[in-house]
Amino acid sequence: MEPSKKRAVRLFTLVIALTALANGLGSSIFSNYFNEVYHIDSIQRGFIEIPRESPGVLCMALVAALGSLGSLWMSVVAQLLLLTGLVVMGLFSPSYGVMLVFLFIHSLGMHLFMPLNDAISMDLAEKGKVGTAFGKFKGVNTFFSMAAALMVFLGFRSGVFHFGKGFILPFAIGAAATAAAVVLLARMAVSIPRQSGHVKSHKLLFRRAYMPYYMVTLAYGCQKRIKIVFAPWVIINLLGQGADTVALLTIVVHFVGTWFAPLIGRLLDRMGVRRMLWLEAGYIVLSFTAMGLLAGQLAGGAFSSGGWQTWLVFAAYILCVLFEQFNMVHSFMMRSMALDPGEVTQTLSVGLSVDHVMAIVASPIMGLIWEGWGVQYVFYLAALSAILQLAAAGMVGKTELSRV
Repeated sequence: MEPSKKRAVRLFTLVIALTALANGLGSSIFSNYFNEVYHIDSIQRGFIEIPRESPGVLCMALVAALGSLGSLWMSVVAQLLLLTGLVVMGLFSPSYGVMLVFLFIHSLGMHLFMPLNDAISMDLAEKGKVGTAFGKFKGVNTFFSMAAALMVFLGFRSGVFHFGKGFILPFAIGAAATAAAVVLLARMAVSIPRQSGHVKSHKLLFRRAYMPYYMVTLAYGCQKRIKIVFAPWVIINLLGQGADTVALLTIVVHFVGTWFAPLIGRLLDRMGVRRMLWLEAGYIVLSFTAMGLLAGQLAGGAFSSGGWQTWLVFAAYILCVLFEQFNMVHSFMMRSMALDPGEVTQTLSVGLSVDHVMAIVASPIMGLIWEGWGVQYVFYLAALSAILQLAAAGMVGKTELSRV
Protein backbone atom coordinates (compact mmCIF):
# COMPACT_ATOMS: atom_id res chain seq x y z
CA MET A 1 0.00 0.00 0.00
CA GLU A 2 1.27 3.48 -0.90
CA PRO A 3 2.47 5.65 2.04
CA SER A 4 -0.17 8.31 1.30
CA LYS A 5 -2.91 5.70 1.40
CA LYS A 6 -1.54 4.27 4.65
CA ARG A 7 -1.74 7.73 6.20
CA ALA A 8 -5.30 8.07 4.94
CA VAL A 9 -6.22 4.71 6.47
CA ARG A 10 -4.75 5.76 9.82
CA LEU A 11 -6.61 9.08 9.74
CA PHE A 12 -9.91 7.45 8.80
CA THR A 13 -9.46 4.83 11.52
CA LEU A 14 -9.24 7.72 14.00
CA VAL A 15 -12.35 9.28 12.42
CA ILE A 16 -14.28 6.04 12.88
CA ALA A 17 -13.15 5.79 16.51
CA LEU A 18 -14.20 9.39 17.23
CA THR A 19 -17.59 9.11 15.48
CA ALA A 20 -18.36 5.83 17.29
CA LEU A 21 -17.52 7.48 20.61
CA ALA A 22 -19.67 10.51 19.77
CA ASN A 23 -22.59 8.32 18.73
CA GLY A 24 -22.37 6.26 21.92
CA LEU A 25 -22.38 9.41 24.05
CA GLY A 26 -25.06 11.12 21.96
CA SER A 27 -27.80 9.40 20.00
CA SER A 28 -27.62 6.14 21.97
CA ILE A 29 -28.79 7.94 25.15
CA PHE A 30 -31.33 10.26 23.54
CA SER A 31 -34.29 8.25 24.89
CA ASN A 32 -33.15 8.88 28.47
CA TYR A 33 -32.51 12.53 27.59
CA PHE A 34 -36.05 12.98 26.25
CA ASN A 35 -37.55 11.36 29.33
CA GLU A 36 -35.50 13.06 32.05
CA VAL A 37 -35.14 16.55 30.58
CA TYR A 38 -38.51 17.00 28.83
CA HIS A 39 -40.64 14.43 30.72
CA ILE A 40 -42.40 13.44 27.51
CA ASP A 41 -45.45 11.19 27.30
CA SER A 42 -45.94 8.23 24.97
CA ILE A 43 -47.55 10.36 22.25
CA GLN A 44 -44.62 12.77 22.22
CA ARG A 45 -42.19 9.84 22.18
CA GLY A 46 -43.82 8.52 19.05
CA PHE A 47 -43.76 11.95 17.41
CA ILE A 48 -40.04 12.36 18.12
CA GLU A 49 -39.32 9.43 15.79
CA ILE A 50 -40.39 11.61 12.84
CA PRO A 51 -37.47 14.08 13.11
CA ARG A 52 -35.18 11.22 14.13
CA GLU A 53 -35.96 8.81 11.27
CA SER A 54 -37.13 11.02 8.39
CA PRO A 55 -33.53 12.07 7.55
CA GLY A 56 -32.87 8.44 6.64
CA VAL A 57 -35.49 8.73 3.89
CA LEU A 58 -34.16 12.14 2.79
CA CYS A 59 -30.57 10.90 2.65
CA MET A 60 -30.62 9.93 -1.03
CA ALA A 61 -31.82 13.40 -2.04
CA LEU A 62 -29.15 15.08 0.08
CA VAL A 63 -26.36 12.94 -1.39
CA ALA A 64 -27.61 13.70 -4.89
CA ALA A 65 -27.65 17.44 -4.11
CA LEU A 66 -24.17 17.52 -2.51
CA GLY A 67 -22.59 14.85 -4.72
CA SER A 68 -20.21 17.20 -6.49
CA LEU A 69 -18.35 17.73 -3.19
CA GLY A 70 -17.13 14.12 -3.08
CA SER A 71 -17.44 11.68 -0.16
CA LEU A 72 -14.86 13.33 2.11
CA TRP A 73 -16.23 16.88 1.93
CA MET A 74 -19.77 15.53 2.27
CA SER A 75 -18.55 13.74 5.40
CA VAL A 76 -17.27 17.05 6.76
CA VAL A 77 -20.74 18.53 6.18
CA ALA A 78 -22.35 15.52 7.89
CA GLN A 79 -20.14 15.84 10.97
CA LEU A 80 -20.76 19.60 11.18
CA LEU A 81 -24.50 18.89 11.27
CA LEU A 82 -23.93 16.33 14.02
CA LEU A 83 -21.76 18.79 15.92
CA THR A 84 -24.39 21.54 15.69
CA GLY A 85 -27.08 19.29 17.15
CA LEU A 86 -24.90 18.05 20.02
CA VAL A 87 -23.68 21.54 20.98
CA VAL A 88 -27.18 23.03 21.12
CA MET A 89 -28.76 20.12 22.98
CA GLY A 90 -25.81 19.65 25.31
CA LEU A 91 -24.94 23.22 26.21
CA PHE A 92 -27.92 25.53 25.69
CA SER A 93 -30.96 23.82 27.28
CA PRO A 94 -33.28 24.46 24.31
CA SER A 95 -37.05 24.42 24.60
CA TYR A 96 -38.85 21.28 23.45
CA GLY A 97 -39.69 22.71 20.01
CA VAL A 98 -36.18 24.04 19.41
CA MET A 99 -34.74 20.71 20.57
CA LEU A 100 -36.77 18.90 17.88
CA VAL A 101 -35.26 21.17 15.20
CA PHE A 102 -31.70 20.44 16.31
CA LEU A 103 -32.51 16.76 16.81
CA PHE A 104 -33.47 16.72 13.12
CA ILE A 105 -30.20 18.48 12.19
CA HIS A 106 -28.18 15.97 14.25
CA SER A 107 -30.03 13.02 12.73
CA LEU A 108 -29.57 14.41 9.22
CA GLY A 109 -25.81 14.47 9.74
CA MET A 110 -25.79 10.98 11.25
CA HIS A 111 -27.76 9.46 8.37
CA LEU A 112 -25.76 11.33 5.73
CA PHE A 113 -22.52 9.92 7.12
CA MET A 114 -23.73 6.28 7.05
CA PRO A 115 -23.34 5.62 3.29
CA LEU A 116 -20.29 7.89 3.11
CA ASN A 117 -18.58 5.89 5.84
CA ASP A 118 -19.03 2.68 3.84
CA ALA A 119 -17.95 4.28 0.56
CA ILE A 120 -14.77 5.77 2.03
CA SER A 121 -13.94 2.51 3.82
CA MET A 122 -14.07 0.61 0.53
CA ASP A 123 -12.14 3.31 -1.36
CA LEU A 124 -9.25 3.03 1.10
CA ALA A 125 -9.01 -0.76 0.85
CA GLU A 126 -6.43 -2.61 -1.20
CA LYS A 127 -7.72 -4.42 -4.28
CA GLY A 128 -8.85 -7.91 -3.36
CA LYS A 129 -8.95 -7.08 0.36
CA VAL A 130 -12.02 -4.87 0.56
CA GLY A 131 -13.84 -7.21 2.93
CA THR A 132 -10.84 -7.50 5.26
CA ALA A 133 -10.41 -3.73 5.39
CA PHE A 134 -14.13 -3.25 5.87
CA GLY A 135 -14.10 -5.72 8.75
CA LYS A 136 -11.19 -3.94 10.45
CA PHE A 137 -12.91 -0.56 10.21
CA LYS A 138 -16.13 -2.11 11.54
CA GLY A 139 -14.16 -3.70 14.38
CA VAL A 140 -12.75 -0.29 15.38
CA ASN A 141 -16.24 1.19 15.28
CA THR A 142 -17.59 -1.62 17.45
CA PHE A 143 -14.73 -1.36 19.97
CA PHE A 144 -15.23 2.37 20.52
CA SER A 145 -19.00 1.91 20.65
CA MET A 146 -18.32 -0.56 23.46
CA ALA A 147 -16.05 1.99 25.16
CA ALA A 148 -18.81 4.61 24.91
CA ALA A 149 -21.39 2.18 26.33
CA LEU A 150 -19.04 1.44 29.24
CA MET A 151 -18.56 5.18 29.83
CA VAL A 152 -22.33 5.68 29.85
CA PHE A 153 -22.87 2.80 32.27
CA LEU A 154 -20.15 3.89 34.70
CA GLY A 155 -20.87 7.60 34.28
CA PHE A 156 -24.55 7.40 35.11
CA ARG A 157 -24.10 4.71 37.76
CA SER A 158 -21.51 6.88 39.58
CA GLY A 159 -23.40 10.15 39.10
CA VAL A 160 -20.66 11.81 37.03
CA PHE A 161 -23.06 11.84 34.06
CA HIS A 162 -26.56 13.18 34.60
CA PHE A 163 -29.33 14.94 32.72
CA GLY A 164 -30.79 18.29 33.59
CA LYS A 165 -31.01 21.87 32.48
CA GLY A 166 -27.74 23.35 31.32
CA PHE A 167 -24.49 21.51 30.70
CA ILE A 168 -24.81 17.79 29.76
CA LEU A 169 -21.37 16.20 29.99
CA PRO A 170 -21.78 13.15 27.70
CA PHE A 171 -23.11 15.39 24.90
CA ALA A 172 -20.18 17.78 25.43
CA ILE A 173 -17.66 14.93 25.17
CA GLY A 174 -19.47 13.68 22.06
CA ALA A 175 -19.31 17.18 20.56
CA ALA A 176 -15.56 17.38 21.20
CA ALA A 177 -15.04 14.00 19.51
CA THR A 178 -17.15 15.13 16.55
CA ALA A 179 -15.17 18.37 16.21
CA ALA A 180 -11.94 16.34 16.09
CA ALA A 181 -13.48 14.10 13.39
CA VAL A 182 -14.34 17.23 11.34
CA VAL A 183 -10.70 18.35 11.45
CA LEU A 184 -9.37 14.92 10.41
CA LEU A 185 -11.89 14.55 7.57
CA ALA A 186 -11.06 18.03 6.27
CA ARG A 187 -7.37 17.13 6.34
CA MET A 188 -8.11 13.97 4.34
CA ALA A 189 -10.28 15.88 1.87
CA VAL A 190 -7.47 18.38 1.18
CA SER A 191 -4.75 15.75 0.76
CA ILE A 192 -6.56 12.93 -1.07
CA PRO A 193 -7.75 13.28 -4.69
CA ARG A 194 -11.37 12.45 -5.37
CA GLN A 195 -12.00 8.90 -6.47
CA SER A 196 -15.23 6.94 -6.54
CA GLY A 197 -16.78 9.16 -3.91
CA HIS A 198 -17.49 11.83 -6.52
CA VAL A 199 -21.15 11.67 -7.57
CA LYS A 200 -21.40 12.56 -11.23
CA SER A 201 -25.17 12.85 -11.47
CA HIS A 202 -27.36 14.98 -9.22
CA LYS A 203 -30.45 12.91 -10.02
CA LEU A 204 -31.89 10.26 -7.73
CA LEU A 205 -30.37 7.00 -8.91
CA PHE A 206 -32.38 3.82 -9.35
CA ARG A 207 -31.08 1.06 -11.62
CA ARG A 208 -32.64 -2.30 -12.34
CA ALA A 209 -29.13 -3.79 -12.27
CA TYR A 210 -28.88 -2.89 -8.58
CA MET A 211 -32.08 -4.71 -7.60
CA PRO A 212 -30.24 -7.33 -5.44
CA TYR A 213 -28.86 -4.49 -3.31
CA TYR A 214 -32.27 -2.88 -2.92
CA MET A 215 -33.71 -6.25 -1.89
CA VAL A 216 -31.19 -6.88 0.89
CA THR A 217 -31.61 -3.35 2.23
CA LEU A 218 -35.38 -3.87 2.23
CA ALA A 219 -34.91 -7.03 4.29
CA TYR A 220 -32.40 -5.26 6.53
CA GLY A 221 -34.92 -2.51 7.30
CA CYS A 222 -37.33 -5.14 8.63
CA GLN A 223 -34.67 -7.12 10.48
CA LYS A 224 -33.21 -4.01 12.12
CA ARG A 225 -36.52 -3.50 13.96
CA ILE A 226 -35.55 -6.56 16.01
CA LYS A 227 -32.29 -4.93 17.09
CA ILE A 228 -33.69 -1.48 17.80
CA VAL A 229 -37.20 -2.18 19.12
CA PHE A 230 -38.39 -5.70 19.76
CA ALA A 231 -35.40 -7.61 21.14
CA PRO A 232 -34.75 -4.88 23.77
CA TRP A 233 -38.48 -4.85 24.55
CA VAL A 234 -38.34 -8.56 25.38
CA ILE A 235 -35.60 -7.81 27.91
CA ILE A 236 -37.39 -4.79 29.36
CA ASN A 237 -41.05 -5.76 29.16
CA LEU A 238 -41.09 -9.55 29.48
CA LEU A 239 -38.02 -10.09 31.68
CA GLY A 240 -38.58 -6.89 33.66
CA GLN A 241 -34.94 -5.82 33.42
CA GLY A 242 -33.79 -2.21 33.80
CA ALA A 243 -31.66 0.09 31.68
CA ASP A 244 -28.48 -1.08 33.41
CA THR A 245 -29.04 -4.64 32.20
CA VAL A 246 -29.63 -3.45 28.63
CA ALA A 247 -26.44 -1.36 28.88
CA LEU A 248 -24.44 -4.38 30.07
CA LEU A 249 -25.82 -6.52 27.24
CA THR A 250 -24.89 -3.74 24.80
CA ILE A 251 -21.33 -3.80 26.12
CA VAL A 252 -21.19 -7.58 25.61
CA VAL A 253 -22.57 -7.22 22.06
CA HIS A 254 -19.90 -4.66 21.20
CA PHE A 255 -17.17 -6.77 22.80
CA VAL A 256 -18.14 -9.83 20.74
CA GLY A 257 -18.52 -7.59 17.68
CA THR A 258 -14.88 -6.48 17.85
CA TRP A 259 -14.02 -10.08 16.97
CA PHE A 260 -17.06 -10.89 14.83
CA ALA A 261 -16.81 -7.93 12.40
CA PRO A 262 -13.22 -8.63 11.24
CA LEU A 263 -14.15 -12.31 10.87
CA ILE A 264 -17.03 -11.42 8.54
CA GLY A 265 -14.70 -9.16 6.56
CA ARG A 266 -12.15 -11.94 6.06
CA LEU A 267 -14.88 -14.43 5.13
CA LEU A 268 -16.24 -11.93 2.63
CA ASP A 269 -12.93 -11.79 0.78
CA ARG A 270 -12.61 -15.58 0.92
CA MET A 271 -16.18 -16.71 0.18
CA GLY A 272 -17.56 -13.89 -1.97
CA VAL A 273 -20.89 -12.08 -1.86
CA ARG A 274 -23.16 -14.94 -2.89
CA ARG A 275 -22.07 -17.38 -0.18
CA MET A 276 -22.00 -14.62 2.44
CA LEU A 277 -25.62 -13.79 1.65
CA TRP A 278 -26.45 -17.46 2.22
CA LEU A 279 -24.56 -17.38 5.51
CA GLU A 280 -26.31 -14.16 6.56
CA ALA A 281 -29.74 -15.59 5.76
CA GLY A 282 -29.00 -18.77 7.72
CA TYR A 283 -27.72 -16.78 10.70
CA ILE A 284 -30.83 -14.58 10.76
CA VAL A 285 -33.23 -17.52 10.51
CA LEU A 286 -31.53 -19.44 13.34
CA SER A 287 -30.98 -16.53 15.75
CA PHE A 288 -34.37 -14.86 15.25
CA THR A 289 -36.24 -18.17 15.45
CA ALA A 290 -34.44 -19.09 18.67
CA MET A 291 -35.33 -15.71 20.19
CA GLY A 292 -38.93 -16.11 19.04
CA LEU A 293 -39.24 -19.52 20.68
CA LEU A 294 -37.80 -18.26 23.98
CA ALA A 295 -39.85 -15.06 23.96
CA GLY A 296 -43.02 -17.02 23.23
CA GLN A 297 -42.37 -19.33 26.18
CA LEU A 298 -41.57 -16.37 28.41
CA ALA A 299 -44.77 -14.55 27.43
CA GLY A 300 -46.76 -17.76 27.96
CA GLY A 301 -45.47 -18.18 31.50
CA ALA A 302 -43.36 -21.29 30.82
CA PHE A 303 -40.57 -19.66 32.82
CA SER A 304 -39.97 -16.36 34.59
CA SER A 305 -37.11 -13.95 35.12
CA GLY A 306 -34.33 -15.19 37.38
CA GLY A 307 -33.99 -18.81 36.26
CA TRP A 308 -31.39 -20.36 34.00
CA GLN A 309 -33.69 -19.74 31.02
CA THR A 310 -33.08 -16.02 31.48
CA TRP A 311 -29.47 -16.55 30.48
CA LEU A 312 -30.68 -18.27 27.31
CA VAL A 313 -32.76 -15.20 26.51
CA PHE A 314 -29.72 -12.98 27.09
CA ALA A 315 -27.63 -15.18 24.76
CA ALA A 316 -30.35 -15.13 22.08
CA TYR A 317 -30.58 -11.34 22.41
CA ILE A 318 -26.84 -10.99 21.82
CA LEU A 319 -27.02 -13.22 18.73
CA CYS A 320 -30.00 -11.29 17.35
CA VAL A 321 -28.31 -7.91 17.74
CA LEU A 322 -25.00 -9.13 16.29
CA PHE A 323 -26.64 -9.74 12.90
CA GLU A 324 -26.08 -6.04 12.13
CA GLN A 325 -22.40 -6.80 11.47
CA PHE A 326 -23.48 -8.46 8.21
CA ASN A 327 -24.45 -5.03 6.86
CA MET A 328 -20.95 -4.70 5.40
CA VAL A 329 -21.83 -7.55 3.00
CA HIS A 330 -24.54 -5.36 1.46
CA SER A 331 -22.19 -2.41 0.86
CA PHE A 332 -19.52 -4.75 -0.52
CA MET A 333 -22.10 -6.23 -2.91
CA MET A 334 -23.07 -2.77 -4.12
CA ARG A 335 -19.40 -1.97 -4.79
CA SER A 336 -18.97 -5.19 -6.76
CA MET A 337 -22.09 -4.52 -8.85
CA ALA A 338 -21.42 -0.85 -9.60
CA LEU A 339 -21.56 -0.03 -13.30
CA ASP A 340 -19.66 3.18 -12.52
CA PRO A 341 -17.56 3.86 -9.39
CA GLY A 342 -19.23 7.27 -9.16
CA GLU A 343 -22.57 5.57 -8.47
CA VAL A 344 -21.50 3.72 -5.31
CA THR A 345 -22.09 6.49 -2.77
CA GLN A 346 -25.33 7.55 -4.43
CA THR A 347 -26.72 4.01 -4.51
CA LEU A 348 -25.70 3.36 -0.91
CA SER A 349 -27.73 6.43 0.05
CA VAL A 350 -30.73 5.11 -1.91
CA GLY A 351 -30.35 1.81 -0.03
CA LEU A 352 -30.37 3.67 3.28
CA SER A 353 -33.60 5.41 2.28
CA VAL A 354 -35.17 2.08 1.25
CA ASP A 355 -34.09 0.66 4.62
CA HIS A 356 -35.82 3.50 6.48
CA VAL A 357 -39.02 3.35 4.46
CA MET A 358 -39.24 -0.33 5.32
CA ALA A 359 -38.51 0.46 8.97
CA ILE A 360 -41.36 2.97 9.10
CA VAL A 361 -43.76 0.44 7.56
CA ALA A 362 -42.58 -2.61 9.51
CA SER A 363 -42.56 -1.17 13.03
CA PRO A 364 -46.34 -0.66 13.46
CA ILE A 365 -47.12 -3.94 11.69
CA MET A 366 -44.81 -5.85 14.03
CA GLY A 367 -46.33 -4.06 17.02
CA LEU A 368 -49.80 -5.19 15.96
CA ILE A 369 -48.55 -8.75 15.45
CA TRP A 370 -47.04 -8.74 18.97
CA GLU A 371 -50.38 -7.65 20.48
CA GLY A 372 -52.65 -9.75 18.29
CA TRP A 373 -50.82 -13.03 17.72
CA GLY A 374 -47.92 -13.14 20.14
CA VAL A 375 -44.35 -11.92 20.52
CA GLN A 376 -42.82 -14.99 18.88
CA TYR A 377 -44.45 -14.19 15.52
CA VAL A 378 -42.63 -10.85 15.33
CA PHE A 379 -39.33 -12.75 15.33
CA TYR A 380 -40.63 -15.40 12.94
CA LEU A 381 -41.70 -12.67 10.48
CA ALA A 382 -38.27 -11.05 10.66
CA ALA A 383 -36.65 -14.46 10.12
CA LEU A 384 -38.90 -15.00 7.08
CA SER A 385 -37.61 -11.78 5.52
CA ALA A 386 -34.25 -13.56 5.03
CA ILE A 387 -35.86 -14.96 1.87
CA LEU A 388 -34.90 -11.65 0.28
CA GLN A 389 -31.23 -12.29 1.06
CA LEU A 390 -31.50 -15.72 -0.57
CA ALA A 391 -33.25 -14.26 -3.62
CA ALA A 392 -30.56 -11.57 -3.93
CA ALA A 393 -27.87 -14.27 -3.75
CA GLY A 394 -29.55 -16.04 -6.65
CA MET A 395 -29.65 -12.82 -8.68
CA VAL A 396 -25.99 -12.09 -8.04
CA GLY A 397 -25.22 -15.36 -9.82
CA LYS A 398 -22.53 -17.97 -9.50
CA THR A 399 -19.70 -15.78 -10.74
CA GLU A 400 -18.49 -12.89 -8.62
CA LEU A 401 -17.98 -9.54 -10.26
CA SER A 402 -14.45 -8.20 -10.03
CA ARG A 403 -14.86 -4.43 -9.65
CA VAL A 404 -13.89 -4.52 -5.96
